[in-house]
Amino acid sequence: MSEKPVEEKLTVKTLLWAAILSIVLTVFWDAFTLLLPRVAFCTQNVSNLIPAFGVELMGIPFLMFLFSMGLIRIRTLRKHLTTTNLSILYATTLAVAYFANTSLPWGYHAGLIFTRIFSTEEQMKYVPEFIVPSRDVALLLYRGVGLGVVPWTTLIPEIIWHFLLMALFGGVSIGLASIFRRQWMDVEMLPFPQVLLAYTCLVNVESSVKPNWSSKMPFLIGMLFGVLLVAPVSAVTLFPWFPDILMWRTNTCGHGAHQLTFPDIPWHLPIPKYIPLYVFMLLIPLHLLGSIVFYVLVMEIAVFTSFYAFGYYTSMLQQGFCGRSWCLPNFFSDPPLNLWSVNTGNMLGLFVITILMQRRYILDTLKAAFGKTSKTQEEPISYRASWLILLISFALLTMFFITSGFSPWASIVMPLVGIITWFTFAQLWGRLGFMVSPDETIAPGPTRLLLWPTLSWPTITSQDLALVPYITEAWIGHQSITGWGGSLYAVLGSYKMASLAKVNPRNLLKITVISLFISMFVTKIAQEVLLSIVGASKFTFPTIKATAIDVDRWGCFWGRPRPSPIVEAIPWILVGFIFMVVMRYLYSRFLWLPDPLAAIVAWDWVTTLCGIWLPALVAYVAKYIILRIGGSKLYEEQVVPFVGGFIIGTTLEIFVAALTSYALFPPPI
Repeated sequence: MSEKPVEEKLTVKTLLWAAILSIVLTVFWDAFTLLLPRVAFCTQNVSNLIPAFGVELMGIPFLMFLFSMGLIRIRTLRKHLTTTNLSILYATTLAVAYFANTSLPWGYHAGLIFTRIFSTEEQMKYVPEFIVPSRDVALLLYRGVGLGVVPWTTLIPEIIWHFLLMALFGGVSIGLASIFRRQWMDVEMLPFPQVLLAYTCLVNVESSVKPNWSSKMPFLIGMLFGVLLVAPVSAVTLFPWFPDILMWRTNTCGHGAHQLTFPDIPWHLPIPKYIPLYVFMLLIPLHLLGSIVFYVLVMEIAVFTSFYAFGYYTSMLQQGFCGRSWCLPNFFSDPPLNLWSVNTGNMLGLFVITILMQRRYILDTLKAAFGKTSKTQEEPISYRASWLILLISFALLTMFFITSGFSPWASIVMPLVGIITWFTFAQLWGRLGFMVSPDETIAPGPTRLLLWPTLSWPTITSQDLALVPYITEAWIGHQSITGWGGSLYAVLGSYKMASLAKVNPRNLLKITVISLFISMFVTKIAQEVLLSIVGASKFTFPTIKATAIDVDRWGCFWGRPRPSPIVEAIPWILVGFIFMVVMRYLYSRFLWLPDPLAAIVAWDWVTTLCGIWLPALVAYVAKYIILRIGGSKLYEEQVVPFVGGFIIGTTLEIFVAALTSYALFPPPI
């Protein structure tokens, strides 16, 4: 039985401080990320400490912990940096981090503003100007003409529309997270590795001024290693004369994966060289690490068997490294494996089997909310309020899409797919600490099945065809750092931090809600103010991804999970669905089986482009040895603080390197 959270009253003053901090940090990090020199975009970007797709370790909370470690040494401030206040700081900065980063408000979100510049009038006639501004206004923001020239009154509807697109799903997130809080935090006790990492940093920040700082040595050694092992990456990136000891300039992706291709074999797995990825994986449960490695091995056996025994995928040998995962045809998109389609079925199967296995819990919450029950649960908000928030937010989001001009069925499908996607991926985040990027493989599948099962690469003839693919790719099913997923993760993260730190979860929920909605709104205003001052034309890919409306996101939508009518992929989707339902049920009975949840990660291009397989293998071996030698005591008292210190050290190095990049390569303003 866990200890009862400390009951502390949340004052109006604290709420105001959280609101002010959210505004300041959102504006600062929007500007900091936009103007960051391109050379520093991948590995010197504080908003994302580990640039491997799907990991999305948000750096702002750890940077604030680093500052707090210095401030706590000032006696007058020390009394304010308590466990409760540091938890509030984490909840605030985590919420801000998901709405002030490389993808939001930049990336495809900023790129959508300029689609009229690059698209034909025939395509854009189906796109309302309250979603995408007129070509004349877009040109002003593209050129950067100053605040006084831009007609802000014409942009107000667009600002409000995009805010509501994020805020209404924020309501869904609050309701969904609050309904499953007890099941995931108190019953299953999901580890939430990213939150555990933050909690470890919080404990050591607070303990750093105490005489009995028990984890001092592993934490400080971790900080030292974090600085020293990441510094060569920044040095070789920023200084051409620095020795390339990591071969970073040779066959290396921006996120640090060394590309390996062989002319005679269909090898497609890289070797990651970014050390924080390996260190972070030490926090993932041992069995899940082993499961990732197991399912990657299954994938490789299937690929090599298809290649050598049956002659499939021979075109891989003519492709470069990235092309072996991206360029069609490949084993992800085409028979006999069709792994993207299988993974779509995996995701749907995980959603269904989770609902079935937790049906009693769900029914209990419904009875507590709308019926008569003798059971009473102490929750941050009542189950009645949680269910009402979820249902009303879903209804409002549906009406929002209908009034925006989408068809009624599409208006239901988009929020439904959003819930399925992020409810599923929240479990990956809670167990693994990372997931995949669902926009490329998983989210388009259900959307196409429900809306256009027989269509393939159609001509744009309606608002649905023009915008549903873009919204699905950029908001509904993109990374957590693009809005919808981030709001759910922020609420879940605050609940887990409350559980670990033994603070009142209701207080952290209030802080998170305030920070979320403020950051959602402020980031949209900051985006357009900065564009009006600086101009998007000064920035190239990947900062602002401005393309024609039928390019990139639209193309990814119709090319995933296979570049043909989705009905042709139904057999593979069913295989994935049945596999996940059956194996997840068996895993609940026989815990020694590989966890099928790991297959979603293992059978995705995150593994083949970022090389998740090798850090999982190395972390598995290292963690196994540690547990065999010293047991959980050695792991908890030495390894976990070391990992926390390493990430704090990494944050320090990345922030200093980012500032250095500003000095070496001044932004184009």
